[in-house]
Amino acid sequence: MGVSALLASAAAAAPLIGSGSNLPIPSPNPGAPPAQFRTPTTVTGGWTGAWTAPAAASWVGTFSVVGPIPSSVSNPAGTSVYDFSTLPLGVLPVGTYFRFGDLDGGSVTNETYTLTAFDSSGAITTPWLDDVLGVTGTGTGSSGAILPGNMPGWSFNSTTGAYFFDGSTVTGGNPSLGVWLQSNTSILQLEIIRTSNFANFALAAPLAIPAPGAVTLAGLAGLALRRRRR
Repeated sequence: MGVSALLASAAAAAPLIGSGSNLPIPSPNPGAPPAQFRTPTTVTGGWTGAWTAPAAASWVGTFSVVGPIPSSVSNPAGTSVYDFSTLPLGVLPVGTYFRFGDLDGGSVTNETYTLTAFDSSGAITTPWLDDVLGVTGTGTGSSGAILPGNMPGWSFNSTTGAYFFDGSTVTGGNPSLGVWLQSNTSILQLEIIRTSNFANFALAAPLAIPAPGAVTLAGLAGLALRRRRR
């Protein structure tokens, strides 16, 4: 994935609103951003998620979840409630990646996700996700090309603030895609309802980015040190 393509996609992002049978594929499509998925650890009644360096500093830490891990066929479908109050900023920061995997109708089950985000005042009813950032995987087009109909459907409820993602609207066969979106609002809690364990969802943190010129300065400092030792 080209960094310039990712930056262009992020810069052009607009809040994900309305509804449709297929999420739009960005053009150009930068694919997956540099990111670190959360590391889950099961505990009684749920699990904890963790990020470590090189994730960006605002994400490095842990959060807790009541309910199943909403990915993998080995985990049951159901409702999972995330609490991000223990992260460094006390919230899930703006810019968190939301990645959906294999959300389609290939399993002949009802593959859907419903996501509702909350702040300290209650449900966030303004659009809190941006348009699709990138798509990866194999579509049903020629040589595995990703077709518009391979994307899941979506809707945003401006009354409840819930996003609904629906694999039943996928057409053209059984693609295997990863769909990446990004949050634009700080989130204290997140409720996720997964109706089928054949679809996958995970949060991912952006990686730390060196300050402009930091790499160059570090290289010059190392060169100067070597010269002094000669």
